[in-house]
Amino acid sequence: MKFQPFVLEHTLENHTSSVNTLAFAPTGNYLASGSNNGSLIIWDPMTGLMKNHIIFHNPILSLAWDLQHLKHLYIGCEDGTLALLDNFEPCHSVLTGIKSSVFAVSIDEYSGSVAICIGPEVHLAKEIAPVRYASSRLFPSLHKFSAKQEVDKHVHGQVLTFTERGAKLIIAYLYHGIVCWDMNISQCLWHINPIHGHQIMYVNISLVMPWACCPFFGPQRVVLSNLSEGVDVYLVGQSHPELHLKHHPILEERNVPLQVAFIFEGSAIISGSSDGKVPVWAATSGECIQLLEHGGRFLLAV
Repeated sequence: MKFQPFVLEHTLENHTSSVNTLAFAPTGNYLASGSNNGSLIIWDPMTGLMKNHIIFHNPILSLAWDLQHLKHLYIGCEDGTLALLDNFEPCHSVLTGIKSSVFAVSIDEYSGSVAICIGPEVHLAKEIAPVRYASSRLFPSLHKFSAKQEVDKHVHGQVLTFTERGAKLIIAYLYHGIVCWDMNISQCLWHINPIHGHQIMYVNISLVMPWACCPFFGPQRVVLSNLSEGVDVYLVGQSHPELHLKHHPILEERNVPLQVAFIFEGSAIISGSSDGKVPVWAATSGECIQLLEHGGRFLLAV
């Protein structure tokens, strides 16, 4: 696919605190944004107008739209609340039995199951009544997969994604790599344990499937942000990066986890930024093909 440069269309300015997470609705006609002061805003991305504004009592860390119910939005908060909005109005919360930060949420569009990274645990929640969910399964500890002598007690899942019609669940952990689970037999299919000579935190996963229309990749690949000098691309199951994209933080204190993603059917990669310049790379060559300027602001979410 030929790359079409991005141009600025709207600047959305109603938030009064740092924006932690963004999520487009499956149809593309809504954009949700969650901030550090608990402010959730639903936007019309075509006009840039605010459609709804809801205040939660804690920072919002994660957002996920339901592909089966197009106006269902899950909101994960720092205090352990996982709220469900139906038609942009709060209706219920998912019960997990644990009070800890909800770092990530993903919904399987085929079964309707909800995967949740909450504190050090990863839960699977099932629908028990219309718009009511409860935790039904707890995934095994990461200890058995880590190459480290000890797993940090603060380890947690950072990003989740279902693939292959819900048959697999991929979990990216903050410090300890990525695990892919077979959802039918509850077995680990592969594990990426990034190997480097110095300590790096790995976060954020975006999976490219080998679609026939995508000539850029054959095997599946994942892209990860690292707390060192940029972004790495891995073949699934391999623990050495196939491609490294350099984008150094401007200050040590700005060296924090950033969102990354494949775009344009896997032909390009986009990353958050600590210097206000969002890079877009060609996924095959690693060439930076565009920098999106944002005036030196810190950009966590893309």
